[in-house]
Amino acid sequence: MAVDESVAVLSLPASTLERVSRATVQDAVQYFSPDCVTISGIRTGNAYALVRDSAPNRPVIHPQLGHGGGPIEHYRYALETGVREVSDTASSAETIDLLAVQSRDVLSRLETQLTTGERQTGDNAATFLFVPQLTIDWNPTTLSTTLPNAEQLAAISATLSEPVTVLAGGQPAEYYHEWTLTHNCSSVRVPIAGLGATTRGGSKFAQYTCTTRGSVAAEAVDSGRFGLTALNGVGQATAQQLHQRGCETIDDVRNVAVSDLTDLSGVGRTTAEKLHAHAEVIESGEPLVLTNNTPVKTRDGRPPVCLDIETDGLSPSIIWQFGVYDPATDSHQAFIEKQHPTNPKPVLEAFMTWFLATHGDRTVLTWNGHGFDYRYITQFLNRYCPAYVDAWDDIWTYDLYKWAVRDGNVLLPGRTNKLDHVARALGYESAGTGLTGAQTAVAYQSFMRNPDDPERAPDWDRHEAYCEDDCRALWHVYEAITDATRRDMTDSGAGGADGRQAGLTDF
Repeated sequence: MAVDESVAVLSLPASTLERVSRATVQDAVQYFSPDCVTISGIRTGNAYALVRDSAPNRPVIHPQLGHGGGPIEHYRYALETGVREVSDTASSAETIDLLAVQSRDVLSRLETQLTTGERQTGDNAATFLFVPQLTIDWNPTTLSTTLPNAEQLAAISATLSEPVTVLAGGQPAEYYHEWTLTHNCSSVRVPIAGLGATTRGGSKFAQYTCTTRGSVAAEAVDSGRFGLTALNGVGQATAQQLHQRGCETIDDVRNVAVSDLTDLSGVGRTTAEKLHAHAEVIESGEPLVLTNNTPVKTRDGRPPVCLDIETDGLSPSIIWQFGVYDPATDSHQAFIEKQHPTNPKPVLEAFMTWFLATHGDRTVLTWNGHGFDYRYITQFLNRYCPAYVDAWDDIWTYDLYKWAVRDGNVLLPGRTNKLDHVARALGYESAGTGLTGAQTAVAYQSFMRNPDDPERAPDWDRHEAYCEDDCRALWHVYEAITDATRRDMTDSGAGGADGRQAGLTDF
């Protein structure tokens, strides 16, 4: 599976940093393990100091302070060196450039520097432009949006030969849109992604995978999923009690006896055991399986095949990609609709014909398949390929998310139960495609509206790689769960049930 080189940028909004503890920030940095950190939002020396202390070995980008007395910061990323601040003008063609301006007023100066060659960037890899105060203007009367500084952003993008992506400090982490702007009577496409410095959608930390192609994918996690409140059953009140007892980190809780945790107000024995066990799971990165039952049944000892689909939205009008990973042969098969984006039948029929003929006797595994994949496959079969409905009903289908999370059979180390978060926490190395599920849907929607415009066709190879990555991540999670030691919650952690070192007792 082809992987683009990428740089990981962790965005920590300044407004959130003012409300969280040092241990919370350290936990987030340790979890994400970024190449560099940026502080989005307001200008704040306190937040800058907190992040530099929490991430001492990583560059911290906070251009709002006017770093070094200058209004523009320039960093470069290369695989051999990581992220480094630069002062010279020469640039290797392959480096990913990170440019950060102190304010929107500085964009004209940056444009001049790039136009004259006073500041240079690598032309074989993307440039990412950080604009701290950039917020899309919304007019509720005309129901229209306006991009501030569109002229300068278009000029900068047109000046550079490589892809340019703007990271907007004032937009939520989930925001991503490719703007079509005008420069010198020509159209310029400028992708803009939000850095999360907004109260919309809650307070989130987000890591951005920024690739050499200019694509960017955000992995946003609520800030409450770091520090003590990441533990099951721990809210602010319980976290405060733990602080008063000397517990600052998750590892501290891991080393407290369960019997001591029951002394906390509102914490009974069962809650204390689960809290204690979850601390062990997060710190060890190993799942805790609470049952002797297996998540799937298979035929002939062959492993389940992993299935993932891509659609044009959460209420889809088409399943435009089917991806199947077979661990038995370490192979991936994709079916993608590139010719008939408004007709769901051809790709559905092609997938079903192949699957029933070659894998009809195999077990199928998904993540949240009962809530999405299986649900829409069945719905579309009933409507477009009814001849295959009975055969599909005979397939052994399982949902690992339902078994592990909804049925409560496993405690997982992910800070959310999204597949990519769980897989990351279990040591899976993502392909770094720079895509999210929402972006794949938006890309296909654009293609559906303009199927004859080659500029609107998605990068098919990259979207196939994204789907394959999800399938492989699912298999990684499945293996981690099935290989995990079964043990009682009371036996987990260094503190054990009574405060002494405890062994891991099999059921």
